[in-house]
Amino acid sequence: MSKQVAVKEANAVGTVIAGDWGAPVVSSQDIVIPKILPMQGMSVAVTDGKASMGEFRDSLSNNLLGKIDEPVHVIPFYMEKMWDILEETADGKFKWKKSVPVVENPASPDYNDNWKWEAEVQGLKVKNVRRFNFYVLLPSEVADGSSIPYIFSFKSTSIKEGKKLFTQMYVRCAKAGMPPAAYTIKIGGVRQKNDQGTFIVPNFAIDRKTSDAELTECLYWIKMIKGGKTKVDDSDIVEVEKEAAVGATGTGDF
Repeated sequence: MSKQVAVKEANAVGTVIAGDWGAPVVSSQDIVIPKILPMQGMSVAVTDGKASMGEFRDSLSNNLLGKIDEPVHVIPFYMEKMWDILEETADGKFKWKKSVPVVENPASPDYNDNWKWEAEVQGLKVKNVRRFNFYVLLPSEVADGSSIPYIFSFKSTSIKEGKKLFTQMYVRCAKAGMPPAAYTIKIGGVRQKNDQGTFIVPNFAIDRKTSDAELTECLYWIKMIKGGKTKVDDSDIVEVEKEAAVGATGTGDF
C-alpha cells in the first residue's frame, strides 16, 4: 500500500462520527447507575490496594472522582430515602437482606419511618441502616455531553449531612421558587476517630448556581429515572455489612 493511499484511508476513518453508528433506543431499564463511594479503611478497594482511604471512587469503574480534601463537584437533582435491612446469621454477622423505601405516612400500612437501628423481627436480630440516596450529575460530564447519573449516599455517621442537603433542595429552594437542582455542591469529608477506629465522614458545601443547560440535563435524567426501574449498582452492600459489624457506636446512631 502506498503512503498516499494509507493517508487517505486514515483520513476516511477519522471522519466517521458517532451518529454514523446509529442511535439505539435507550430506556431507563438499560442503564446501570453507579455510586460514588467514599473509601473507608475497610473498603474492598482499599484492602485490595486499588484505592486509598479518603478517596471518592466510581463503584463500577473504580475511577478516582475526588478526595476528602479535593471535593467532588456535583449537581444533586433527585433524592430517595431508603432503609438497608440486614439480618443476623448463624455466625453472628449481619448480612444484607433487602433495601426498601422509607414510608413516612403514619396512615400507610407500610409505615416504617420510626424503625430503630437495632430490632428483632420474627425472632431474628436485624439492623436497619437509613440512607439518603442523592442522584447527582458531574458538571464536567454535562459540559462534554457524556453525563450519566451517579448516586451518593449519606448514611450512618453522615445522616445529618443528608438531612441538611434534603432541606437545602426541597425546603429552602422550594421557598425561593427554585428547583431542587438550583445549586451545585462539593462533596468532601473529614476523618473521625472513635473506639472502633478511624472513619471517613462525608460532608458537603454549596458551590454555585446551576446553569440552564445543567438544569435541562437534570430534567432529562429525572424523566429517565421515573420512566422505569433503573438498575442501581449495589457494589456498596459489602461496605454496609462491614459498617454494621462494628455496631451503632461505630456507624452513628439515628
